[in-house]
Amino acid sequence: MAANFSGSLTQDSDEVTEMFCEACERHDDGYATAVAFCVECQDYICVICQRYHKRQFKTHKIQDSKSMPQDFYFEKCSTHPGKLIKFYCSQCNKEACQECKNNDHKNCSDVNHLPTLASDIQKSDELTNFSKNMDQLSKDIKDTEKLLDAKSEVIKKQEENATFACKEQSNKLIATYKQHHQDLIDDFDKKMEDTIAKLKKERSKLIQMSSEKGRKFEEKVGKAESNMKEEVVKTNTDFKKVKSEHLNLVGNLKALTVDLEQARKFGKNCELFIKWKLAKQMCEHIQVTTYQIQHYSIQRYKLNIFDIPLNVKSLENQTRFFSLDKVHASAEERKISFNFDISHEFDSITSLLVLSEHTLLALDYNRCCLVIFRLEKSKEEYIKERKFNSKPWGITKVSHHKVAVTFTDERMIRLITFAQDMEVLDITEIPGNGCCSGIAYSNNHFVVSYWLTGSIKISSISGRIVKSFDKDDNGQNRFTYPVYLTISPDNSMIYVSDWSRNTVTCLTYAGEVNAIYKDDQLKNPQQLAVDEYGSLYVCGRESNNILQLSHDLSKIKILIDKRHGIIRPTSIAYCQNTKRLFVGMNQNSKIKVFLM
Repeated sequence: MAANFSGSLTQDSDEVTEMFCEACERHDDGYATAVAFCVECQDYICVICQRYHKRQFKTHKIQDSKSMPQDFYFEKCSTHPGKLIKFYCSQCNKEACQECKNNDHKNCSDVNHLPTLASDIQKSDELTNFSKNMDQLSKDIKDTEKLLDAKSEVIKKQEENATFACKEQSNKLIATYKQHHQDLIDDFDKKMEDTIAKLKKERSKLIQMSSEKGRKFEEKVGKAESNMKEEVVKTNTDFKKVKSEHLNLVGNLKALTVDLEQARKFGKNCELFIKWKLAKQMCEHIQVTTYQIQHYSIQRYKLNIFDIPLNVKSLENQTRFFSLDKVHASAEERKISFNFDISHEFDSITSLLVLSEHTLLALDYNRCCLVIFRLEKSKEEYIKERKFNSKPWGITKVSHHKVAVTFTDERMIRLITFAQDMEVLDITEIPGNGCCSGIAYSNNHFVVSYWLTGSIKISSISGRIVKSFDKDDNGQNRFTYPVYLTISPDNSMIYVSDWSRNTVTCLTYAGEVNAIYKDDQLKNPQQLAVDEYGSLYVCGRESNNILQLSHDLSKIKILIDKRHGIIRPTSIAYCQNTKRLFVGMNQNSKIKVFLM
């Protein structure tokens, strides 16, 4: 059905509308002006359609243009956008198009043609009563506003009264409370009058005793505070000496520079030669001392405040109130940042070793080779590979140009000596005394782990066994698969990773167990590394992380994990001079390099 809204306006500005033939729109998709209305079909029809409609439906009642409903409703159905709303269901209180009437309201008994139904709405008592009700409702709303204003005044007054009463009662309670205490004091004063002399004497003694105890307590606390300050100052004394020594070095170097420049300026070659020789000796001393200052470790500590019950008896009996607990440098959390990747044709890196600030060694187990890299500031340069006839596992530094490598299958340790350009000068074979895997060099001895027997052995550099640790006090195996180990910076402790038990064990050189670390965040531990402060770094192959532990194996933090690109790490090495941490991974062609 098509609808048209006329653009012309009547003199009274009423919109002139006309209805179009619904049959034309429905069957021909066209439109013509409606001149009649079929009461039974409830359709508007044009002149032509009226003629055919009368022939086809002779019994239908047809209203002409004057008597047909004139109040047209042109809103479209929300469910059927192409249909006009023509009906209203009084039973459902809902408007409907022809489709809605046929489908949704077919069982409703009171569905009427909307224009017909609304034709007498203007004269209906119901609409008149509704308008009156609307007027009454408007009046009620205005009256309600006045009522709310009146109630607001009541509420405001109630609030003011309650606030005033609350304040008045509060003042009364406080005054009563004070008066009660004053009554207690007055009562005491009244009783005191009976034995005034005795009570005054007792009071005097009480004041004197309290004053003396208070003075002694203040002295005790003050002394404890003073001792603590002295201990803090004493702890930092060495650092002040180091700073003073550094200032002396700066002054000495400046004086040497001035002397040499003056001798060179005036052309006194003999004097220049002597001063140069003296300056050379002095610079060597300055260089050594500067290195020591750079690697000086400050003493870390924290104040431990004792938990004391806050009552007079406990405070008077307490002899210590706080202590200065030293914190080992290894317990400080490290921060890392990615530096760069070292890429190569790696297959399975079992061990890494920093031979010098500029040289990194990597053992590739499956490719049976030792890979040598030259390290620069922010990249690496591949130097060469050294092939072997069997698979290498562990590596340790013996000197600046010598390393020791374990070969598990051959049960052999090989000493490899390099030239200045990292060419191999010599290889010496040493008996491995079993399926040797992890290895470290310390105090002119090798410390070697044996994964088949679950033991740790200390041997001379020629291979002679000095000590062996395999059983605990109960005769049980101390380790299952101790594949890697390393030594503390002070050469006093041996750290062993057991990949089967998921543990890291700290041993003394006498074989005593100082600590064992184990938790769910370290799975299948592999190679270990230590820094100059004694912090221990452990590869968790199956947990995909690197853990930082303190020298006594207290957990500090997870230093590196998958977020840093680490997957199944197996090898790790640390360079003290450049503060770099190198991490190798299983079946991965890259070594990750981090700055600490």
